[in-house]
Amino acid sequence: MKILPAAFLQILACLAVHAGEEPPGWAVKVFNEKLGTRYELVQKPEPSFYVADFNGDGTSDVALLIKEKATTKVGIAIVEGGERKIKIVGAGQSFGNGGDDFSWMDVWSVRHTGTVDRLYVAKSEAASAVIYWDGSKYKWQQEGD
Repeated sequence: MKILPAAFLQILACLAVHAGEEPPGWAVKVFNEKLGTRYELVQKPEPSFYVADFNGDGTSDVALLIKEKATTKVGIAIVEGGERKIKIVGAGQSFGNGGDDFSWMDVWSVRHTGTVDRLYVAKSEAASAVIYWDGSKYKWQQEGD
């Protein structure tokens, strides 16, 4: 029996996310403990989360769609699996050309590129961008508009 490389297993984990599934319990717990009073999870567009290695540390991270309770601004919380840190993009936190409200986003997915996975965010038939880890922080790369 052959053992599958960890990177291949992470790719399978990303591909295995289907509409109606729940995000990993550990990620929801970390999110609720650290940010649950200010933010809530959002279910649309589906899927409402992705599991991938967004910061290249070899552990699975979880990207969750969220909404800031006070303003209803939408964004993404990236819950890092290794250190259990959370980075917010949008949802009241300005980030790249996406601004502080990602309610414009109706498409998102994961792009696997070597050791670091990237989040693709877009407005159908309009603007699109990639959110990626550069080794020290998350960055925005505009692709089209």
